[in-house]
Amino acid sequence: MREQNSGRGLIHGITGLLLAWVFLSASAVHAADSLKIGYVDAQKVLDSTKAGKKAKDSMEEFVKSRQKIIDLDESDIKQLQDDLNRQSAVLSADARREKEENLQRKVMEYQKRAGDLNKEVQNKKKEVLDQFNKNLEDIVKKVADRGGYSIVIDRNAEGGVLLFAKESLDLTDEVVKEFEKAFP
Repeated sequence: MREQNSGRGLIHGITGLLLAWVFLSASAVHAADSLKIGYVDAQKVLDSTKAGKKAKDSMEEFVKSRQKIIDLDESDIKQLQDDLNRQSAVLSADARREKEENLQRKVMEYQKRAGDLNKEVQNKKKEVLDQFNKNLEDIVKKVADRGGYSIVIDRNAEGGVLLFAKESLDLTDEVVKEFEKAFP
């Protein structure tokens, strides 16, 4: 009698597991049917919107201003090197050593300044792109909410996450239009 009860319990357990599996499978299929995915080419948004072009122009101007400083320092160092080479035959040993030390000091200052300016450029780039990306995320969220999208991914994200997607899932043009409205 006990064997029959344990057999019946096993059958009830298996039946329960099967029903749970069918229910979960149906829920997963239903969830997959309601999952709507799209993608955006963020680089295209950056390149084709006024705000993106403004951000890029701002960066270019910043880089140019820093490059002018570097160019002036390089010119000064070249002038010192030329003067040293021209005058080396007529300079006393002390005067030559003093000019060489001055040149070395200028080169070291140049290297430090170039490193500092490079850091400034990287920080400015990060600041500008972070602001642009924040704005992009806001616009993408707006477009996704309006279109009922659960997930929107960046087509050009580092790591190459998106290998293929149908053109019908591309929200880039819609995002560009919204971006232009929000940031004329």
